[in-house]
Amino acid sequence: MKGKEILNSCKNKVLGSGKLQSFVLHGELVEKINVTFLKFDKWVKIVSSDEITTVAYVNNDFDEVNFDGNDPFHYPIDSIDNLFPDFKKYKGKQLLKWKELVWKNNAAMSYGINLYFKDNLNLIIHNKTMPDNKIEYIFQNTIPEDLIEK
Repeated sequence: MKGKEILNSCKNKVLGSGKLQSFVLHGELVEKINVTFLKFDKWVKIVSSDEITTVAYVNNDFDEVNFDGNDPFHYPIDSIDNLFPDFKKYKGKQLLKWKELVWKNNAAMSYGINLYFKDNLNLIIHNKTMPDNKIEYIFQNTIPEDLIEK
């Protein structure tokens, strides 16, 4: 996993907002969740792809990642709570800790993170390995059976 120090710096901070970036190709939705952006004191970008989870700081200029033009690729940005109403209960909550999610057969393969918030709330952001390689949010502490916490 890349960016552990960034998630560590978010501990004890309050989640203010969240956005997601989708992936559209030739007008067809390919991935509902391509990238996740969470706002603590700074915006944090979370990407889980190709058995690697990467966390990085980003500025709040989402126009630069929401390009389409004449290109067949389009990456629309939307508020997470517009598409996932359960996300609203996480806003204003303090992040207590986090755990990396790895494949149970190979701990070097990272598939996402489990975020532990105040008031016994968990948000899992992970890359589903089967049957399709897509990002999923789980709004409870239910770790997929093919993954374990590291």
